[in-house]
Amino acid sequence: MSQLAATLREAADKNHELLAELRQTDYAPSSLKQNSAFIDDLNAQISSTDKELKKLHQVTEDERQDHVRYRDSNFKRYLHKMGGSKGKDKFTSKAEKEEREFLEAWQKERSAKESRHELSRALEHARSNKVNLEQDVKRHERAQSELDQLYDSIFSGPTPDVAGEDHLEQAVQQNRDSYDQANRSLSSEKYVLEILGRADQSLSAAGNHMDDAYRRSQRDTYLGGGTFTDMMERDALAKAQNAIHATIRHMAEAQRHERIKDSDAQVKAAYQDLKGRIEEQKGRCQGAEQNLQQAGNGLEQARKELQRVRAEAFERFAGGGGQRVASAPPPQYTS
Repeated sequence: MSQLAATLREAADKNHELLAELRQTDYAPSSLKQNSAFIDDLNAQISSTDKELKKLHQVTEDERQDHVRYRDSNFKRYLHKMGGSKGKDKFTSKAEKEEREFLEAWQKERSAKESRHELSRALEHARSNKVNLEQDVKRHERAQSELDQLYDSIFSGPTPDVAGEDHLEQAVQQNRDSYDQANRSLSSEKYVLEILGRADQSLSAAGNHMDDAYRRSQRDTYLGGGTFTDMMERDALAKAQNAIHATIRHMAEAQRHERIKDSDAQVKAAYQDLKGRIEEQKGRCQGAEQNLQQAGNGLEQARKELQRVRAEAFERFAGGGGQRVASAPPPQYTS
């Protein structure tokens, strides 16, 4: 018996245990993502419903006051009474209208409250599920980590007894390098977009301050200025200048990170078309995200294939020792 076969037989029970744990918890990571998205959606609905409830309550209260005020108004009752039967009918009709409007408003508010209660119950249930899912995700991650360590301790380095294992191990490393590079690229593109966003805010602030200075200057021209007006005008101009300087700093920082060697004229053109620059950078971020997704998929496929070959090695070399690995395909190999 080779050393590899002996090692695999010795680790067969642990391998079976970890694969079984992974199969039991394989559902958890994706389910937790769905659960988190559901909770976010419920929170958004509750926030919107609370705002609507506030408005509806105000409407209900206004309608209630109108209804009570009209119903209990002896003066209006007296005026309509003076009009005879038609006056009484008119008063009754108006009172019924006020009551109907109040009841309709109250009904809308009550329906909104019931909806709010249902959302709260759904949120409570979702949060309870999240606790269980988080526990299973931890189980899954722990089992995967232990399986990674077990396989690395056995198969790391040249493994000529397992056909294709060394090649797949190399493929995993290459895909991991590609993924890391794509991740660094995405981080860089996002940082540039963030800087351009700051530049846009600074440029917008500069425009507002310039408008303020212009309005004060116009007021000074037509109405006559004074020390206070001049001071406020200079203050607005100073703020505009500071904002422009901030814009220049942000753009220069963005250029350093983008490694762009633009001329001064191109930089000034970028200032004038900053919105377009931001949209262009958003496109770069989207492209980087797609590259990262593709790299992640490639890494995942390489990991799965490597784990499949290693699991089959346990079946082949440790078939007689310990518990047999189930014939179902092994779960995803995730970090």
